[in-house]
Amino acid sequence: MIPLFERSLIVESSVRTMPLLGNPGTAFDLRPERLLPSGLKARRGCLDPVFSVQRSIGSRPMRRLSATDMPATLAASTCVLVFAMCFFSLGSMTRYLASRALKRQTNVLARGLREAVTGTRHELEQLPPIEALNCPNGTSDVLAQRAFDNPYVRWIGIRQAGEMICRSGVVNRDPGPSADVHPIDDVWSVELVDDKPGVVYLIQRRGNVEYIAIPETMLFDFESSIDCPQCVTYQVDVQQPDFQVKLGDWNRVVLHQTEEAIVGRTRAKLTVGVLQRYIDQLQFEGRILAAGMSAIVALTLSFMLYGLLMRQTSVASLMRQGLRQNEFLPYYQPIVDGRDGSVLGAEALARWYRRGKMVPPGQFVPFAEENGLIGPITEQIVKKVLTDLKDLGWVGTNRYISINAEPDQIVKTDFCGSLVKQLIDTGIPGRNIAVEITERRQLTNLAEARSRLLCLADAGIDIKIDDAGTGFGGFSYVQELPVSTLKIDKMFVDTLRTEGDAKRPVLDAIIHFARASGLSTIAEGVETNEQVDYLVKAGVHAIQGYVYSRPMSAEKLVSWMKEHEMETPGMIIGSR
Repeated sequence: MIPLFERSLIVESSVRTMPLLGNPGTAFDLRPERLLPSGLKARRGCLDPVFSVQRSIGSRPMRRLSATDMPATLAASTCVLVFAMCFFSLGSMTRYLASRALKRQTNVLARGLREAVTGTRHELEQLPPIEALNCPNGTSDVLAQRAFDNPYVRWIGIRQAGEMICRSGVVNRDPGPSADVHPIDDVWSVELVDDKPGVVYLIQRRGNVEYIAIPETMLFDFESSIDCPQCVTYQVDVQQPDFQVKLGDWNRVVLHQTEEAIVGRTRAKLTVGVLQRYIDQLQFEGRILAAGMSAIVALTLSFMLYGLLMRQTSVASLMRQGLRQNEFLPYYQPIVDGRDGSVLGAEALARWYRRGKMVPPGQFVPFAEENGLIGPITEQIVKKVLTDLKDLGWVGTNRYISINAEPDQIVKTDFCGSLVKQLIDTGIPGRNIAVEITERRQLTNLAEARSRLLCLADAGIDIKIDDAGTGFGGFSYVQELPVSTLKIDKMFVDTLRTEGDAKRPVLDAIIHFARASGLSTIAEGVETNEQVDYLVKAGVHAIQGYVYSRPMSAEKLVSWMKEHEMETPGMIIGSR
């Protein structure tokens, strides 16, 4: 086996797109009176007269447009599709935005609640004794000024023996006798009044005098009315002492958020709930966010797809241009008899000669497979091989040129019938052509493969198993298919370089198996004379590899043949 970049690469095509090899628009006749060249025999089913072939690239029916033929269109369609899918799947972004806004607002309110209670306690602790306050008519300018200056206090009052004796302003803020008292400790307590929902009184006791203040808890009512009128509710749960304050309608709450508000030794939780209107007001923002995220995902994927398709289709376009300009050609690596140096034949290796530079098969064959260009490339290579056979003077001799074929190409296309038809049209005997089937891919239908390969064998074409021992097939190929030759892969030949290589017994086993099965053998990838000597002694006489020559053009092969004949005295010219 020769390296991948040196191998002949003829890849599969469908029967629908793989044209037959021959003259444009001709239908061929297999009636008995049709004369066949020497070495060719007609087999029923091998050449079907119903096939009408088209040969020129220009006359081939256009393939149905594929994704890679329209990269911009496909990328745009993908962008729209991905955008729509993402946009509809992100329909909950409105609720997500509402949840984030509510969490942010709850966090701000909880922090404000902590600061308000802390600031209120500090204000009550700083108030002077009742005797120092001037409080005519039950109001005090000092208390009014203190409440005005302190952002955490709404109202301040002083109560003695259950009666309000001084306050910061004449407003309806007095707790009254119906207050529900929740002691925190011996000094501090909290009072709630049923007829004043949402109002919390923080009380400090100094003997028989109580200093009372209403904390400014971030103006819940004001926040609600500005952000979303009558759609925000609040609940404060104090664990010690145990009481609860609720504001708003909790029966219609659809989303809520809770934050802790710890003040000193008092643990409390602030829960803010919202009605559906709160979420609805963020629909526009939610749609904008969903559209933005969907656009980012869609554009990213579509640009990636466009780049990939442009890379593929640009290479495919260059290959189509190369086909029109006949840029695909075979290179040949000689197969030599290691005993006397006589040339037995050569293997055809596909090359793309573009603008004075050789493109290795590995750089264009994958794109040819994906873009349906396998058939035209194979056709172009085979045509030139048959022409070169005549130029080399090998027609009618026992020398041959091997053409590689993938298993699917044998079973799923009319490769075999097309090749036989091409030989008929050119008058070349079948013995001047060999077909190598690689083991690296599996023949999925051995019965069908046998039927098709028998067409080649009946035409005198030698069937060889390439890469023997490296993949699928093995004994089943030899038993079921009309195979005459095994090509020993380079990986086994390389074992001759190193003593004690674990794969050396496999090499010997393949040689023994071929001899026992009556098969000929060819060793690929041979690079040293020592390898040649070992193989010849083991009975492998046909040698292919750098030890004799690298792959070359047909013109160089002619020159190489002349030099080789001069360097190999006594070789039998043209007899093999």
